[in-house]
Amino acid sequence: MKLTFKYPVYPTKTQETTLLSWLDHLCELQNSARNNRKHAYEEEGRFVSQGEQQALLTAAREKYDDFREVPQDFQVSVLKRVDKAFDAFRRRCKEGAEKKGYPRYKTRVRSLTWCLRKHKVKDKETGGVKRVRQNPIIETDFRHNRLKVPKLGEVKIRMHRPLQGDPKEVTLIKKASGWYAHIVCDIPDTPKVEPTDAVGVDMGTTHYLTTSEGEKEDNPRWYRQAEGLLHKHNQTIARRKEGSQRWQKAAHATALHHEKTANKRKDFIGKLVFKLFHHEKNNVLVTEDLGISNMVQNKHLSKSISDASWGKFFEWAGNIAERDGFHFHQVNPKNTSQTCSSCGQKSPKKLSLAIRTFDCSFCGTSLDRDHNAAINILLRAACAHRGERWVTNLCETRNLSVDR
Repeated sequence: MKLTFKYPVYPTKTQETTLLSWLDHLCELQNSARNNRKHAYEEEGRFVSQGEQQALLTAAREKYDDFREVPQDFQVSVLKRVDKAFDAFRRRCKEGAEKKGYPRYKTRVRSLTWCLRKHKVKDKETGGVKRVRQNPIIETDFRHNRLKVPKLGEVKIRMHRPLQGDPKEVTLIKKASGWYAHIVCDIPDTPKVEPTDAVGVDMGTTHYLTTSEGEKEDNPRWYRQAEGLLHKHNQTIARRKEGSQRWQKAAHATALHHEKTANKRKDFIGKLVFKLFHHEKNNVLVTEDLGISNMVQNKHLSKSISDASWGKFFEWAGNIAERDGFHFHQVNPKNTSQTCSSCGQKSPKKLSLAIRTFDCSFCGTSLDRDHNAAINILLRAACAHRGERWVTNLCETRNLSVDR
């Protein structure tokens, strides 16, 4: 399993100038590699491989000084990124996807990536030789450690928590708030615990989520809260001449405002997932497998759904479950809010979103709409787990749950 550790990095002004020049070079290299593949297919009808482009890169490094000034590992990572983008494009074409997503021309690149190589080290215990991966961190007795960057030297890094596992790859990212290092480490897989305590979760916009136990989590609405200040930033940009220093300063303030809003959202989601698993003592989390890309087509709900970032919640729930050995499942969302969780009968009349209470006309159950849906989600997952099938209807779910 791979785990990424993120740390703030503080390069000097000279180092930052060098890094920014490298980013410009890598942007040109990425666009050149894209155009090379596009031209080869249009003129010759063939696909260019990553190996061919790496051979061209080797020839360019022997001929041009500006290519030799940039570390080769950074350039190879860019070629890998281009190859991955074209592979994904061809895969979508074969699958007949509606949006093919041809790799686009890049106006800027904000990250530098390099792989950590292995070197031979003499083993003091056995006397033999073993291969150990390079450690990018130089520990010091001061507040900041040092990060070894190829052809740049040592850069200050604030390690607020220690690394775990075997470091494999490092990425330097430029954001509005500064530079950050993402270190990917390879750690052993955590064995899954025995599923004992499960909770179902129904996502919403009025409340962020409702659990099968009836607990609700308020929706902070981060973007809605930030809209007022964002409007002022946009007005400031509009009053200034595009490209001037004052315009760039206002644009940076806007980007910083967006980053702060995104950080608030990520912090809330991370703490909420940790709370559901650890604080509530649950080792199984069940949600709906929502088609978010289709749901945001609704012009009345698109902003609220995007602001809630359900996809990020599902992604982090799966990652934390894998990291800590818990279970995360997603079930079919069809009719979870239209079916009674007590008798399993579907409502004869479709309930609109304005109706927040589910009143069953068959058994007389009256329950909060989201609480009823969360119970149905949990029952559907229990039925699928028992029958080793994850797509069932709710009548089947209710009958199997009652029988057992």
